[in-house]
Order: sequence, then structure tokens, then C-alpha cells
Amino acid sequence: MSATNSGKFLDLFTSVDEYKQTICAKVIDVIRTSNRLGVENFEQFMSINSCQEKINRLSERILNRIYQIKSSIQPSNWNHLDVDEKLEQLVDINDTLFERIASALDEADGLTKSTVSSTMRPVLEKPQLKFKCKIDNTAEIPFVPKLRTKPNAITPLPAMMMQVDLEPGNLDLLQRHPELLDHPYFNEIEVFEPDETFLRRTEPQFPKSMDDTKYLFIDTSEKLKTMMDHIELQTELAIDLEHHSYRSYQGFTCLMQISSRTEDFLVDTLLLRDDLSILNNVFTNPKILKVFHGADWDIEWLQKDFGIYVVNMFDTHQAAKELQLPTLSLAYLLKTLCNIDASKQFQLADWRIRPLPSDYIRYAREDTHYLLYIYDHLRNQLLDMSRGNAENLRSVYKKSKIICQKLYKKAAFDPTAYKTLYTKFRKTTFDSNQLSALKSLHAWRDKIARQEDESPSFVLSDLMLMHLAELLPRDIQGIRASCKVLPDSVDKNIEEVHRLLIEAIEKPSTDLNDEKTNSGGVAETKRLHSSLASDTSDEQMKRAKLNY
Repeated sequence: MSATNSGKFLDLFTSVDEYKQTICAKVIDVIRTSNRLGVENFEQFMSINSCQEKINRLSERILNRIYQIKSSIQPSNWNHLDVDEKLEQLVDINDTLFERIASALDEADGLTKSTVSSTMRPVLEKPQLKFKCKIDNTAEIPFVPKLRTKPNAITPLPAMMMQVDLEPGNLDLLQRHPELLDHPYFNEIEVFEPDETFLRRTEPQFPKSMDDTKYLFIDTSEKLKTMMDHIELQTELAIDLEHHSYRSYQGFTCLMQISSRTEDFLVDTLLLRDDLSILNNVFTNPKILKVFHGADWDIEWLQKDFGIYVVNMFDTHQAAKELQLPTLSLAYLLKTLCNIDASKQFQLADWRIRPLPSDYIRYAREDTHYLLYIYDHLRNQLLDMSRGNAENLRSVYKKSKIICQKLYKKAAFDPTAYKTLYTKFRKTTFDSNQLSALKSLHAWRDKIARQEDESPSFVLSDLMLMHLAELLPRDIQGIRASCKVLPDSVDKNIEEVHRLLIEAIEKPSTDLNDEKTNSGGVAETKRLHSSLASDTSDEQMKRAKLNY
């Protein structure tokens, strides 16, 4: 796969990156369209004859296409499979195709090891290597709030937490003072009630165009102070975050967008990571409204990365839910209320890039530039919905308070999660040796990911993990042969991976029987698979902001 004589990739695109971004945008469109149908309405659709005929015809076309693809990858007696088995094979097909696509795109872009050269584009240095406070991914040590001063307090901060040199790894101290792990602003959020002025209709204020709006990129302490001087005088602010999670175990925030009614700010949270707790002066001020869209993860990221908390928040995603809008996305609100077509391609962008390209900056500004205007409209619609008594508007504030009271916690390692992986990706029924290898490799992957501050998927993809467990290569050469491109983490630790595979192969029969019993039967596997196949939430999509 390469550029043709026209100098363009596949005769259509100026680069492989442009091709990736275009394809990602189309995939997101397909996902959004399918989500809008609503599984719960399927029976209702099928009760309409014309609808049923179209769905059946489309289903037949899709199944035939799947069969054609399946046959080219792995022959099987498709017609004799039940629906669950076809679904399993569809998942397997997708994973195989995506792995092939990723490998081919890397090769086209000159990124595989076989094409490494001096002309290869440089790999981004991991920003977290420059963080003053090193990231601790150990599961045994809980996350301790970073707050050391508490502006806008009703309940004072625990005296122990005000110690600047508080050591989060001191488990004995944490056991003696469990209050150190509590949400520092829980009570302030609990007692908050919106001012009556925010519970009345308002005249929506459409912002100036972005070209005509004052904009500042915040990458120094001086510029941060300039922004603080402005936002401290506001009564309403729109806020959003851009996060990266593929090259980090817990992920980290790369960019913060803040818009007032008259100005836009983009904050380089990689450079100013240790200076941003000052934002608590505004973010916890109950007199300043903070408007987010889909804040569930944003609230936790603010706590984790900067020790920032939010009091007085309005989540436009919750408002869209309360209004029962057909689609809850920000893109839908931008289009219907502002006639703005949001760029989809940057939802999967790598926000670690510096300097930020101009199109990245425009996309990031767009997320908050119009959000206060959207809030104006949703606020009025909620008042209209409850005939002006503010019941529905108060309901959105209440749900937003619950989100603000969420407390960030490190992800604990689940030693049984390999069963879910097996349910989701298996092609054939594993024997006890293969299940043992899957369990061991799954635990090894998590350990390495925490140590190297990488996502488990970067260390070893789910598909490759299943592949190694299925093949059970007996020697190091076999491990290398099992993977077209051996992940660096596997290569560096190949002797340990080899040891784990040999231990699984030679595991005593009594232990193997236990492994087989604990893995569950085929019926349970199918039941779990069915539930997993339908479990895709907006929050999962948001958290998986990978550069693919």
C-alpha cells in the first residue's frame, strides 16, 4: 500500500494521515447513526411492514458481505451458525481486519520496523517524563487528592492534607486518616443551589465568529494570570478538556478549553500542569457557572491531573437527556442550534502534539466557543418543558451536582478480567493450557503497563494477547513468529513472556481442571458475549481517544 504515480495516497489523499482522519470520521458517523436507532425500539420498527422488509433486505446484504469477508479470512460453515456464533465471528473479523489495516497503514507511512530509516517521522516523546510529580500507577496505593489549599471552602480541609510534603505512598498514614481520601468539596457541592437569576428565561447571546473573538493560548505563568484576571470577573464559563490515554496507564489531560462570552482560551496543560490548582479559585466559586458537555470523565481528569474541583456546574449532555433530544452529542447541538458542522476527525486526534496545528486549535476552540449560547437555549427549553417552574432545570443542576461529586480512583487490577476478554474475542474454545496462558499474560500485560506508564493495549493488543494464548509457542523464536510486528514491550520482556507460556503449557492437571472450571461453560460464555456486545457507552467512546 503506497502512494501512486499521482503522488497521492490511493489516488485520493495527500497523505496516509489524511486517509486515517477521513476514515475515522466516517466510522464515527456510522456509529452515531446506528446508536440513534435505539435497540429498545427494534420491535416497534419491525411491526411496520415496509420497515420490516427494508431491514430484512439490508440484513441479508450485510450477512452476505460478512460471509464474503469471513471466507477470505477464515473458512467456516456460515449457514450452520446460530446468531450468537455469527456475532462472535463478526467481532473476530473486525479485529482481524483492523489489525491488518493498522499494519498496512503503518507500512504505508513508513512506521514498521522493516521500514525504519532516517526519513521516518519522529516519535513523540512522552510528556509525562517531564512531569515534576511522577505518575504512580501502583494499584496498592490509592489516589490521594492533590489539594493543599481550599478556596471557597465551607468545610475546612483536613489539617493533614495541608502538609505540602504529604506522601501518598504512606499507607499507614492513610489507614489512620481515611478522611484524606474523601472528596474535598463534597459538602460544598451538596449544599449548592443555583441562584434564582439562573432559573429564569434568558435571551440567548450568539457569540461573535471565532475570527472576530479574542483568543489566547496559555503556555506561561504570565498568560495564566492574564486569563485568571478575566475569568474571575465572569458569571458563566464554558469548559472542555482534551485527554490522551493510549501512551499512558491512567491517561493525562493535554489541553483545557475555557470560553467566556467574549474570549476564548486554550491552556497547555502539559506545560502548566503543576500551576493549574489556582483555577480552583474560579472552578469552586459557587457564583460562577461552569458549563460542560458530558462532564463525567472531565470531572475525574481535573481531580487526577491538577487537583481541581467544580462547584456550580451545568452539563448540557444532561440537559439534552432531560429534554429527550433525539441525539445527545455536542455535534448535534452545534448543528441544530448554531448551524455549525463540527469536525469529527479530531475526536481521535493526538493532543500531545506541540505546537498544536491550526486546525487542531480551531476544533478545540469550537468545543467551548458556542457552548454558552447552547446553554442559553437548553435553559429556556427546560423552563418551557416545566411551564416555567424550573423543575426540569433544577433536575439538570441536581444531576450535574452528582457528577461533580464523583471521586477519581485508580483502576484496580481485576484478575478475572481475562474471562471477559476470552468471551469477547475467542475464535475457538480454549483448552485449560490456553486459558492458563491467557490468565498469566493478561496479568503480565497489566503489570508492564503500570510500570512503563502505557495503556495495556499499547503493551499488547487484545487480539495479539488472545493469539499468543491460543498458539502457545514453545520457544522465543515461535513467539516472534506469532506476531507480524512484535510490540516493543513484548520484545524487551520476551524471556518473561516465554517463561509464562511454558508454565501454562506444563501446568499440572489438577490446576488445569480448576482453570477450566473457573472459566465457565459455553452457555455462560455466550450470555456474557451477548451482554458485552451491546455495552458501548458515550463515556467509553470518550475515554478511548486514541490516535487511530
